[in-house]
Amino acid sequence: MEAVQTSGEITYSKTRVMLMLFAGVFVTLIHGFGQFKLIPMQDAIQTFFGISEGAYGIMGSAQNWLMIALSIPLGLLARKIPCKWSFSMGYVVAIGGMLMQIFARNFVIFVIGRMLEGGGFGFITLTTGSLILTLVKPNRRGFWASVNSVATVLPQILITKVGSSLMQNSGMSFQGVFAIICGFYGLAVVVWLIIVPRSVRVHGIADSTKPTKEQTLRVYKNKTVWLVSIAFCAYSTVSVGFTSFVIKVLCNKGLSMSQAANTYSLTTIIGMAAMIVFGLLADKFGTKRKIVIAGFLACALAMIMLAILPANLIFIYVALFSTVPRSISGLTNSTSADIAEVPTDIPVVSSVRTTITKIGSVVMTILMGFLIQHLGYEVTLFIIAGECAIAAVLWFFAKKIP
Repeated sequence: MEAVQTSGEITYSKTRVMLMLFAGVFVTLIHGFGQFKLIPMQDAIQTFFGISEGAYGIMGSAQNWLMIALSIPLGLLARKIPCKWSFSMGYVVAIGGMLMQIFARNFVIFVIGRMLEGGGFGFITLTTGSLILTLVKPNRRGFWASVNSVATVLPQILITKVGSSLMQNSGMSFQGVFAIICGFYGLAVVVWLIIVPRSVRVHGIADSTKPTKEQTLRVYKNKTVWLVSIAFCAYSTVSVGFTSFVIKVLCNKGLSMSQAANTYSLTTIIGMAAMIVFGLLADKFGTKRKIVIAGFLACALAMIMLAILPANLIFIYVALFSTVPRSISGLTNSTSADIAEVPTDIPVVSSVRTTITKIGSVVMTILMGFLIQHLGYEVTLFIIAGECAIAAVLWFFAKKIP
């Protein structure tokens, strides 16, 4: 079997590299179940703890708190220790947080558990995302980053369907569904420990040279990191902040609840295929920047269409939003290797982007409710469209990215 270089002196066979890639995508898939597990559980959790929608919203954002606080330090740590151990440390924290949620009888304990789970997955996400970019050749990064993004989105559909079915048809409690997901966490650990060699680090192979202070600071001085990260906050506003309100907007246009839900699901299903297609196109034509700029402009137009179109023309919004804009997530994640001056900077670049985008996501999610409350859905959609247009301009100036 032909040996391939990862980023150092040691080489691995193509089979071993492919196994590590699939292990990374599998772990991302499992993470998605944990990230979106609350979607079908809202009524059950509110009833169990006797909390309001406001308290539930605070709990929902708790997954990001520790991730924001620790993302940059974890990015620096991730490049110093083997992937096997950084991943294991992340899952120990995530599983501990999940167990707190399963056995919590106090809402504060439940929120702390959610926060710890998010912090653990922050370390895991940095490890898997950075390793995937290191393992593949530059002309395949768009594809694999997009596959990894699909693995994040797919559980959103599965947990909504399966979780609801388990609770409604089987009478299972939300704690029971959480326990099943926790079992998948354990399976992910076993798969990772078996497949990923101890010698592998997020930037390739272990290196005895410690980065200097100047080498660490260069990431924060790189303007492309900031341009891409701030731009992604606009996409987070759409994909995270406004997601909870899309069905209500569609219902206001005259669609029934089931029609609105099916329309939203359709944009997600088409979007997963679009992620792969645009990842392949980015690799084939050697450009991410032009595709992402087009994606942000299409996203802006989609928001305007959602605001002004009647129900019988809503398919135009579906066609716009479920295609080119879906390239943004995967191709943004693939840019860490383009931005990093050396492979050891990849996890640090990813951690800076994660910190900025998570802060933006939390802030915009909170602001979204107030904007809708005071300005209405249509005006809010035009504001989001403006954000996306600005994001396209930021990407235009991110010249370092091909």
